[in-house]
Amino acid sequence: MTTAASSPSPSVTPVAPGLPLIGSLLPMMRDSEAFLTTQAARLGPCFRVRVLNQSMVVLAGPAAAQVMTDNTGEVDAWRVWEGIIREFGGRQVLTMLEGPDHLAYRAAARAGFAKGRVLEGLPQVVALTREALDRTAPGEVLRVVPFAQRLVADCIGTLTLGRTPGAHLTDFITYWHTQLAVHLIGSARPAALRRADYLRAKASARAFAQEVLHQDSGEQPSSYVRDLRRLRDARPDLMNDEELLFMMLIPYVAGLDTVVNVLSLTLYELYRRPEVLARVQAEARPVVEAGLPAERLRDLKVLHAAVLEVMRLYPIANILPRYATRDFTVQGHAVRQGERLLMALATSQRDPALFRNPEQFDVDRFLPPRSEHRQKGAFQPYGAGAHTCLGAGMAEALLSSVLAVTVTHGQFELFPQTFRMKPFHSANLSPDGRLSLRRTS
Repeated sequence: MTTAASSPSPSVTPVAPGLPLIGSLLPMMRDSEAFLTTQAARLGPCFRVRVLNQSMVVLAGPAAAQVMTDNTGEVDAWRVWEGIIREFGGRQVLTMLEGPDHLAYRAAARAGFAKGRVLEGLPQVVALTREALDRTAPGEVLRVVPFAQRLVADCIGTLTLGRTPGAHLTDFITYWHTQLAVHLIGSARPAALRRADYLRAKASARAFAQEVLHQDSGEQPSSYVRDLRRLRDARPDLMNDEELLFMMLIPYVAGLDTVVNVLSLTLYELYRRPEVLARVQAEARPVVEAGLPAERLRDLKVLHAAVLEVMRLYPIANILPRYATRDFTVQGHAVRQGERLLMALATSQRDPALFRNPEQFDVDRFLPPRSEHRQKGAFQPYGAGAHTCLGAGMAEALLSSVLAVTVTHGQFELFPQTFRMKPFHSANLSPDGRLSLRRTS
């Protein structure tokens, strides 16, 4: 990445194909990841896509990762998140900030999302997972997405906030999915924020945040709450009371459309592939029988590879919207101040030059000797640069422990066994709701 002042004359940026008036709207709605991957292979790492009256610059694969890593103020996500936090009543939030302010905010939230939170709380994670599985008796059917939503919310809430969301969970999902649809995905109009069901859900989410923030005097606040209170007190210019309240919801924001979806999709892929499931069970059973000690999580190599392969095939948040804050060039192509950018990190994940037979589900691509994901720029499931996901370590540890217990606690099968899930991509807020497992014993 170079600034406009120091770059040679920019090249003409190619434009993805589209129809009159609507541009590339239809393929972007059907499967934006597949469309952008195809266009990146045709047009290169920098091209334009038109959707209705918008023209966006797409930065694809390693080029996008490099821009995010080298960013010194050329791009930011302020306008992406501004509507969400302002609708809540605040001014700014962690994901909008850059530079020293971003680092200070991130440091205050870091301990709450540390991998160590899972490692210290493994007995609680195991107990919550077994309790959730035992709500499905032999012969009954478990609906995967609601199961994953409740379990992940309970685990993250317990580990980060010291409490589960209880009856507030359904309302939080309504609140957050409406916000995503209006402000990030664009699949709903702003009028959705005035509907009675949304307003009730928002009030419930705020009530839960208040409960967390103002726990009874006899209860000790979690380190996450304590550290953010300290930031609010020390830097009111950076975080005010409304923004502190919003941060009480961030653990669920971080987990409900990332960890939940990866967990659901991994169960789908494992239970439709008996040979891979058998490898994961054989590896996980002795670790779970030993009490799932923290030091044994690293032994779950095939299970971890299965999770990574799901994240490669089903990128959850790997088309990241940004805006250019000043003119710059990428590999000779001009980006102008104010332009909307799509950082399409996921395009490299189906590149046959990086991943052998990229359309196939293959856990061995993440294991030695292949280790295809180790190639530079090949695999960026958690973003890149200063905004790399703060909870990546927590997410992977939580997924490994929950999945290890799930595949060894009782017998399940895909139901019906011929079921095939509708295509999933990141514009979908959840995987196919029909996805189910039946407990056989």
